[in-house]
Amino acid sequence: MRILNIGSINIDYVYQTPHFVSGGETLEATHRSVFMGGKGLNQTVAIARSGLDVSHAGVLGADGQFLYDFLKASRVNIDHVRIDSSAASGHTFIQVTPDAENAILYFPGTNHQVTEELVCEALDSLSEQDIVLFQNEVNDIDRILIEAKKRHLLTVFNPAPFDANVCNYPLECVDVLILNQTEAQGMLGRDLSDTQIALKALQKKLPNAVIILTLGAKGIVYALPHEAPRAIDSYCVKAVDTTGAGDTFVGYAMHAIRSWYKEHDAQAFHAYLDTAVLAAAISVTRAGAVASIPTMEEVQQFRNSLT
Repeated sequence: MRILNIGSINIDYVYQTPHFVSGGETLEATHRSVFMGGKGLNQTVAIARSGLDVSHAGVLGADGQFLYDFLKASRVNIDHVRIDSSAASGHTFIQVTPDAENAILYFPGTNHQVTEELVCEALDSLSEQDIVLFQNEVNDIDRILIEAKKRHLLTVFNPAPFDANVCNYPLECVDVLILNQTEAQGMLGRDLSDTQIALKALQKKLPNAVIILTLGAKGIVYALPHEAPRAIDSYCVKAVDTTGAGDTFVGYAMHAIRSWYKEHDAQAFHAYLDTAVLAAAISVTRAGAVASIPTMEEVQQFRNSLT
């Protein structure tokens, strides 16, 4: 089963701040760093560092050559990454507070220039039952979903960042939904503090999908189609920066998804998700998005240190 990620590629400008800036306020940052990022790139790198082969499809701007080179050096297939020399790459301005919380301002740039031609070219490179992953940072997600299912591909959707358009997508085309509590609240139209009830409500909305709800420091809850929810606790670590933790989890979760659709082994699915939770926990102990994503060797070493 091959994996294709049709996703965003960003430049992240990260500022350490005493608190999140308020309306009308001018706030002095204490430190500035520049990182590679974008939910698409982060998740692709996480897949690659987890030991799986992955292809990426997306569009970069004139300022994005170093991102293209990085993906290539990371052993990612970049046959479907384009560079538009007349445009700017997507980029973010991220505030990080002393307690490791973050607030993000996002400009999509070339991430909203993913053409139908590029999408179809990338999807046509796959075979039936291969996996296509996507987030909500590129344009025309509804079209991507429909085109993927026309080709009988397995679709994994991470509706981040959430907006109202998500509820209008053809969600019946989604095979695996991975989302956090904020995104779940948006999809359900209400805040359900009981995560088990929230997960069951999502199951009712997407009865045939695998649903994985991430809970930050509390771990995850998930449900296989027509099965009762199960939980996995997080690991106790000292957080430095939570940026990219969710993307690390999504990338590592591809092992669980591949395993489930190959063998339908619920025990193996659970074990692979536990490894994804551990990888995400390691990532929050490091600064940045891409820079924080561990390799599978590092995850295994950390697990060994716990015994």
